[in-house]
Amino acid sequence: MKNIINKLFLINVLIISPTSWASDSVNLNFTGNIRVATCNISSGDNINVNLKDIPAANFEKANSASSWNIFYIDFKNCSTAINQIKLTFSGVSDAADPSSLYRNQGSAKNIAVQLENWTGTLKLGNQQSLIITLNGRTDINLGLRTRAFSPSGKGMPGTISAKVTANIVYL
Repeated sequence: MKNIINKLFLINVLIISPTSWASDSVNLNFTGNIRVATCNISSGDNINVNLKDIPAANFEKANSASSWNIFYIDFKNCSTAINQIKLTFSGVSDAADPSSLYRNQGSAKNIAVQLENWTGTLKLGNQQSLIITLNGRTDINLGLRTRAFSPSGKGMPGTISAKVTANIVYL
């Protein structure tokens, strides 16, 4: 009888999986960062452009405008993985020309704000884009120009205010 019990015990031991004899676990934690290739914008997140005091008489006729005000968005230390920077501009467009004018939200009447690239070859109204090719450069000074503009004339005194957002995508 003792032999039978020993044989049954031995058979049980051999049948039971070796993994059930001992159990340990190890937790593995992996960490890291995948960073997007970007540039530092040294001109900051908010750029205020002063259109200055402009005589109302400058806006008596249709399509009259103030002088251009040039300003810059400075991209510094751009990753060499970036080939292009795409800026898409958005804001409340002016009904007179949505592709190039932003509505004045100040108190001056019959006035809009116009935005272009600094050479004036590209109008940058609501949902218009500008693409800059870096060609290996890591620093870019993007020149833009803006002015007060009266599509209909008869501009009335008051304040000029327009908010435009540039959404930046690195390609």
